[in-house]
Amino acid sequence: MKTYAYWLFLVVMISNVATAREWNDASGNYSISADMIAFSESTVVLEKANRDLVAVPLDQLSKSDREFVEREAQKTENASGTTQIWELKSGVKLPGRLVGFDKHPVVIQRRLGKIYVNDRRFEKIPGVYRAIIPKIVEHFTGEQFTGNHDFEAWAKKQKGEPRTFECAGIMLELEDGDLYCAPFFLFTDEVVEMLKPGWERWLAAKEDYEAKEKESFLAHAQAEAYRQQQMRVRQIQQLQLNLQAYDAGVFDLWEVTMEPPPGVYGMPLSVVVPARNNVQAAQLAKHQNPNYVVGPMRVVPRRN
Repeated sequence: MKTYAYWLFLVVMISNVATAREWNDASGNYSISADMIAFSESTVVLEKANRDLVAVPLDQLSKSDREFVEREAQKTENASGTTQIWELKSGVKLPGRLVGFDKHPVVIQRRLGKIYVNDRRFEKIPGVYRAIIPKIVEHFTGEQFTGNHDFEAWAKKQKGEPRTFECAGIMLELEDGDLYCAPFFLFTDEVVEMLKPGWERWLAAKEDYEAKEKESFLAHAQAEAYRQQQMRVRQIQQLQLNLQAYDAGVFDLWEVTMEPPPGVYGMPLSVVVPARNNVQAAQLAKHQNPNYVVGPMRVVPRRN
């Protein structure tokens, strides 16, 4: 039977995970509990508890919800955007912000002893993208490169003739701020399965620019939801490790009373933190509640 402290610790740890917000429509007749994943000038994308994504026009939201989105937009106005970490089949980790879908040729040519990719010097391309250029060539030609030397030897054999490879995939904004196409065949089956429905709709839109823009925006939202899901998985894994450490007696749970400063009106708080000793417990409790003063504390008894 799990101990009382075990379950208390579980609640304490899970409480640090982002909580959903209550969203209401303009009429006040409909509400939904969800996290905001992404937003544009006209649409907000929400993720419900069951992981379903809902795209809601901003003008259909309540005034308070529209103001909330506006505040979030102001916070991120000068930010470059969220960076996701994409793990490729090869094991390479590709950090970049998914901007949308893309389909265009990758042209590789050796000129005057230098390799160019779409008229950019190969060595000037961000390192993480340089790592996948040889993978693109391997996919289309059947060649196998064991390192940059083999790739350079292949380029030299082309005798200055440009080689064009049609790549379809996602458009990523990398560390230099430029956009790069990362083909689907580089990614794991899990990632491809996640993006496939949006990609098919993007293709079906053909020359409809607005429809393509919408699908690209939703792809970014889907990627952000995927990133947050991966974060939750890591949080759960960390939680499991912490619980194992608690069961092994590596640390205790401390109940710390937090009191308002002298002369300030307020109710005392009681918080529970994992710590090895009272000093560490006080530091953690203070970090979580910087406007309070540490009061009495005690170790939470371990009960079967």
